Amino acid sequence: MENNSHNTENIKNRYIYAVTRHLPVKIQADVKMELYSLISEMVEEKRTGNVPTEQNIKDVLTELGTPEELALKYHGGERKALISGVYFLMYKRVLCTVLPIIALVIAILTTIGFFVGDEATQISLIIGNLGGVDFGLAMQIIVTTIGLVVQTFALITIIFAILDYKKVNLNDGDFYNLPEIPESKQKISPLGPIFGIAFIISTTALFFGFPQIIQFRFNNGWIPVFNTEIIRGLWLPILLWTIVEIVAEVMKLIEGRYTIRLAVVTVVTGILQAVFAIIIFGTSNIVNPELANHIGNLGIDFAPITWVFDNIVMQPNLTLIVIMLAVIFFETLDVLVKVFKERHR
Repeated sequence: MENNSHNTENIKNRYIYAVTRHLPVKIQADVKMELYSLISEMVEEKRTGNVPTEQNIKDVLTELGTPEELALKYHGGERKALISGVYFLMYKRVLCTVLPIIALVIAILTTIGFFVGDEATQISLIIGNLGGVDFGLAMQIIVTTIGLVVQTFALITIIFAILDYKKVNLNDGDFYNLPEIPESKQKISPLGPIFGIAFIISTTALFFGFPQIIQFRFNNGWIPVFNTEIIRGLWLPILLWTIVEIVAEVMKLIEGRYTIRLAVVTVVTGILQAVFAIIIFGTSNIVNPELANHIGNLGIDFAPITWVFDNIVMQPNLTLIVIMLAVIFFETLDVLVKVFKERHR
């Protein structure tokens, strides 16, 4: 009897978790309390014995609807749309956080790019040719920011629309397969993946749209680290890399915990990121040749530094590839270790 009571309580808690995990943080606590009280009252009305049975709790949950349907009622979202269900809840949450961050970052980058003096401060492949009209700094910031915000909106919309179209199973609708409630340290806070998406897009904008900003200072002036024309010629692999990284972060948002499915997606996206890293940073002259020449002419006669110059500075492509592969490897390993711990706790 005690075991039956434990099972019904477990199902109730898992159902409430499935409902609230995609809702805004500010209403989660209130919804949890309301649902716990509501479900307890409904179960009491249906039970016939001394304690509620699993069938009693499942009858009540069936009456309330799937976690997805109930979450949408609390949130007020529409199901009949390009993006529906919990995907709409996640999509709206991502947009509300990411777009303002992107707007601020692009405005700052555009301003810095203007003072750096590169005529190509606007992302021409995104915005297009404005006919050579000089709009001035203020208009340039507005046009560039709107252009990239619109592209970010479109990119995120496409990714979520595809996920919704494919109907990736979120395991929220089957009362026999409700998601387990993870321990606090095993939960993936929604803010992590959301800010991850903002960081990825901001970094891509900096690298692709404003590479002239990344410079080193020498006696005779500032020297750009990257070759702007070559980087912009690599727009396709850079865009694909960005999409793959966003998909990996969205998967963390969907799962909310470290699962086997997340591990598989992380490994696949990690391999794709490694391929794009090799393609992009393996491109000849992507690093400004003038940079290596200026560093080589510093005339520092100190063995360790000389070794760094000969093996790292003078081979920047290989160095960048190794650094990026190391970052990708350790990020993937971190997820796999946490998935392993979750499976064996």
